[in-house]
Amino acid sequence: MKRSLTYLALLILLCASPSVSFAAGTPRENARLKAGKITKAEAQHLVLKRFPGSQINKCELRHGKDHSYFAVEFIKPRAKTATKVQVDGLTGAISL
Repeated sequence: MKRSLTYLALLILLCASPSVSFAAGTPRENARLKAGKITKAEAQHLVLKRFPGSQINKCELRHGKDHSYFAVEFIKPRAKTATKVQVDGLTGAISL
């Protein structure tokens, strides 16, 4: 019984340890998350969710008057030119 519990505990630790390393971002992204702001990865995910099948070319954090936003440039499927949108750094709202 002790041996099976030991193996079960070891299995749980091995399964949980890689997920912790994937969840940890850069220190800057972790600070943004603690402040209730979205990260670069979240901004890209929001754009891809709103424009399915698109391919992101560039995503940059920029600072506006009131707060920061992400400038995201992407190409829609079967499009020849890139589209640029802004993703609000606090709410995640997308504006064209």
